[in-house]
Amino acid sequence: MAVYKFKIFIEDNEDIYREIEILSGQTFDDFHNIIQDAYKFDKKHAASFFVSDDYWRKHQEITLREEDLPLDKEEIRLKVSPKNLMSKTKIAKYIDNPRQRFMYVFDPSVKWAFCIELMKILPDNPKGNYPICVRSIGNAPKQYKQTQMAKGELTPDQLMAGMLHDPEVVDESEIYQAIKNDTTGIDEGDLNHLEGEEGEDLADEEEEFSSEEDEMELDDDYAMQTNDED
Repeated sequence: MAVYKFKIFIEDNEDIYREIEILSGQTFDDFHNIIQDAYKFDKKHAASFFVSDDYWRKHQEITLREEDLPLDKEEIRLKVSPKNLMSKTKIAKYIDNPRQRFMYVFDPSVKWAFCIELMKILPDNPKGNYPICVRSIGNAPKQYKQTQMAKGELTPDQLMAGMLHDPEVVDESEIYQAIKNDTTGIDEGDLNHLEGEEGEDLADEEEEFSSEEDEMELDDDYAMQTNDED
């Protein structure tokens, strides 16, 4: 039995990826579980694989939950590409070329999206335990931090507080950069406010210092005028 070696990366971020080996006779349900384990997700939400072309366009869907399947034969007849169930669909069924691609979407409320590309077809290792993650690059994202921001459950201040206590964030500049790069709707004015607080304090100090200098100059002028009158 052949072994498929896939690269799985988060959509729009190829720097965080996993390489997974899985048997051609194993199912998309097996594939789903090993991806969840590799990214430390909790497997509590709906998920689907989509057979994709070279441009990552979605076609045939293979879904996790039976309730997501077409309801009856009439619905199947009307659909061009009826859904399949992961637990009953072997991966080999949809491997049509040596660089076969899939899209994997998890949790409809947030739509975690992963791009999957076949890297190699290897001979089976009788001692191998498949599926297996053979390479892990980059820290897995926090599953529910993104969910909360998408739903508006975390304010920018709460996000900042969470990141300050995050051991993966080692520099304050990384926090601001992460917030700037976040696409979940943080208002730029809030970010400018966060960045400007320290600058505003400094400006207040400079203004106070300037006022003191003006008062000193007035005192000097008054003293000079008094001396001239004497």
